[in-house]
Amino acid sequence: MSVITFITKGRKESGQTLSIAAIASIMAIEHNYRILIMSTDFNDNTMEQCFFSSNSSRGIKGIFTKSLNADISNGLEGLIRIFASNRVDEESIKSYTKPILRNRLDMLQAPKTVDYKEYCNLSVYFSQIADYANSSYDMVLVDLSNKVPPENQKKVMDLSSLIVVGLNQNQNSMVEFETLKEQDEFFKRNNVLLSIGKYNMNSRYTAKNIGRYLKERNVPIVIPYNIFFADSCSEGKIIDYLLSLQILTSRKDRDGYFYDQVQKTVERIDYLRQAQDFGLNN
Repeated sequence: MSVITFITKGRKESGQTLSIAAIASIMAIEHNYRILIMSTDFNDNTMEQCFFSSNSSRGIKGIFTKSLNADISNGLEGLIRIFASNRVDEESIKSYTKPILRNRLDMLQAPKTVDYKEYCNLSVYFSQIADYANSSYDMVLVDLSNKVPPENQKKVMDLSSLIVVGLNQNQNSMVEFETLKEQDEFFKRNNVLLSIGKYNMNSRYTAKNIGRYLKERNVPIVIPYNIFFADSCSEGKIIDYLLSLQILTSRKDRDGYFYDQVQKTVERIDYLRQAQDFGLNN
């Protein structure tokens, strides 16, 4: 059981949320794990849009749950009320999640408040919820927003088996992370892994070159840029898209390449988090 936290410390968007959506989906499709996505964004429903179409009230059939659009008292906010009143129990987490793949993948939606002060107050509970959910799921993937106050970010990262830091594929992003490591010893830990979203294999800033420049123990993981994946995320059809790629007989086109690379990223994350949990990465 592991908490894996994804965070971007740079000034620009790194494709973090879509990367998590891809990783969690393929991990749930390919492995017999129970996975929870915990979204912590402020005034942003990007993660929810990846899986749930705003234009349809119909759930996806088959291995999916009977309804994907039920009112669940607003995810994290509803659950935080339970935590604040000390009425939490083992079933509380599941009662406030939104199911995506039956018995495999659920989501805790981000708070809906547009009041930043209220959001900051809610964020005090993020680490407690992640820790508590860890007993009900094999993995909790936290999409940790940089809008969360630093002290509450640190609480979530401290309990995480693996911290995945998103970078952009350019020199400025490398310099920013190099500076971050100099300023904060936390990011020198051996359970910190770099990730490059919207990855372009033709760039001179390859994952290996970035890892070499930053003297990282592990080569950064990558999620390639793919316009069909991005479109599917905006339409709430990411699962449909990935299932259609799973049956491809060739991995030579851009869709096959995308699925293959995300698969490799999933395997590396799974290996590294297990190594960390069992003390093999020290």
